Amino acid sequence: MFILLFAILAFVSIFVLFRYFEKWNVDNLQALVVNYFVAAVVSFFIYSGEDKLTDSIYQAWFPSAVILGVMFMVSFYLYALSTQKSGVAITAVASKMSVVIPVVIGTFLYENESLNAVKYTGLALALVSFYLIFKSKEGTKLNLKLLLLPAIIFFFSGANDTFMKWIKDTYVETAANSLNNEIHFIGVLFTVSLLTAIVFMVIHQIRKPTPVHWASIGAGALLGVLNVLSATSMFMAMGQFESGFFFPIFNVSIVSLSALSGIVLFREKLSTINLIGILLATITIGIIALG
Repeated sequence: MFILLFAILAFVSIFVLFRYFEKWNVDNLQALVVNYFVAAVVSFFIYSGEDKLTDSIYQAWFPSAVILGVMFMVSFYLYALSTQKSGVAITAVASKMSVVIPVVIGTFLYENESLNAVKYTGLALALVSFYLIFKSKEGTKLNLKLLLLPAIIFFFSGANDTFMKWIKDTYVETAANSLNNEIHFIGVLFTVSLLTAIVFMVIHQIRKPTPVHWASIGAGALLGVLNVLSATSMFMAMGQFESGFFFPIFNVSIVSLSALSGIVLFREKLSTINLIGILLATITIGIIALG
């Protein structure tokens, strides 16, 4: 259970850091390039397995790591854009409501996973809690065009979680010395994300040259460390719990703690409805755990 709590806190820290990006005038692409460089270096530094890093391309999971690495980079970039254009609340809800995707698909992929009445109730309450936590004031209008990014994020996040769970169960966890194999996989994943980020960066610089900012480098380095901690702990936690338990608790906890972080760190004011949503999310965690 400790590793699950650690993974939740690591992800909340990433969301909080993203909140500071605009305040610090951080360039998203510059920060993401540095982020994935640091994440890849740290991953390979702590790797102590017997396999040589140059043999990564011969691993059974390598093609999957390439695909997931590209997806990670694209979804992270979309998250940053959506946070700034559509708002943190809408983006967080879109990202974490994707919990329904791996839970439902998990019932078809894994024989030992199933949805019962209690879990159905928990999933329904989770969706209600997401809505209540981030319910805007009445009369607030949204540009429908700005909802496109959160919609894309919803599917990307769900696909990422589902694909990562499948890779772990199919390739990584079955290998000897599972922890080192997971770190090896994550290092390759971050390397692919780095290369993808560099491609995005080059295209952006050609279209609109932007000077390098030290704030972007510093923020990216910090994000890279948090990325390694969150990905590694998430990978380990997924191996200890089934999808129907892990993803709802993981996502609801992150949304709830993110809302509380907004109150404490950013002095955000939440309505009574928002506070009820946080309480409901806490109750939801217990319901799904008992299921």
